[in-house]
Amino acid sequence: MRALEIAGGLVYASKPFQSLRAKRFSDTSAPCNLRAAVLVHVFYPEVWDEILAVLDSLPAGAPIIVTAPRHQAAEIAALAKGNPLVEIVETPNRGRDIAPFLQVLQSGQLDRFDAVLKIHTKKSPHLRQGNLRRRVLFTALAGSSGVVSRVLKQFLDPNVGMVGPSIYFRTAPVYWMDNRRRVEELAARMGTVGKLGFFEGSMFWFRPAAFAPLRSLALTGADFEEEAAQLDATFHHAIERVFPLTAAAAGFETRSLGGKTLWPAAGFADRP
Repeated sequence: MRALEIAGGLVYASKPFQSLRAKRFSDTSAPCNLRAAVLVHVFYPEVWDEILAVLDSLPAGAPIIVTAPRHQAAEIAALAKGNPLVEIVETPNRGRDIAPFLQVLQSGQLDRFDAVLKIHTKKSPHLRQGNLRRRVLFTALAGSSGVVSRVLKQFLDPNVGMVGPSIYFRTAPVYWMDNRRRVEELAARMGTVGKLGFFEGSMFWFRPAAFAPLRSLALTGADFEEEAAQLDATFHHAIERVFPLTAAAAGFETRSLGGKTLWPAAGFADRP
């Protein structure tokens, strides 16, 4: 993280700023009746309280689907204490949060929902203030019931496939890093063009139907490299950059939390 981003994140995540934000995003209108859920990959169970705070911002009765390796899954089961809203899916420690996400997506377990919040227990130990980005993203995406209500109401528009924070939506060529070839190959397999535009950090709201082209590739854990603390150029880094592509290929657009179109479905191939 750049120093400016760290400073901005510290201010954003502070209680005074979030108190002001909660007032701004308070929503006294009729509740949105969309079926919502949280899908979280847990590698660090010590973040469980933060995850529960996210769940508290969702409509009553919304479930949380947890993917986790065996040891972490057992810890979460103990922490959840039989909470009927918590569904645990044990997954191999491979492909970080991305391979487990695809496992659940392809199982059809998400088809019952209109909108799902994808998060994970990101710590980024290689970065200074690596925990800060997780806290900022959790807060931006589901820091209050008002924030969640505003996001869910975007999904009432059938054209919306993804919603996330514009500050982390990367389109500059530098963010290809060493992943361009794989992204273009995956895009071609989905019948679209490998352009660059993605939410860095892989946390966002999405409509499961928007990921049908990616689901059709039938990727498995075996497609992902074994975990070796890689920082770039793995299959999961390529898939991270594919999510808005699959939404566009399915005919959906990607929007910011404020409702701005970040990546259109129509005319997608003409984007720089």
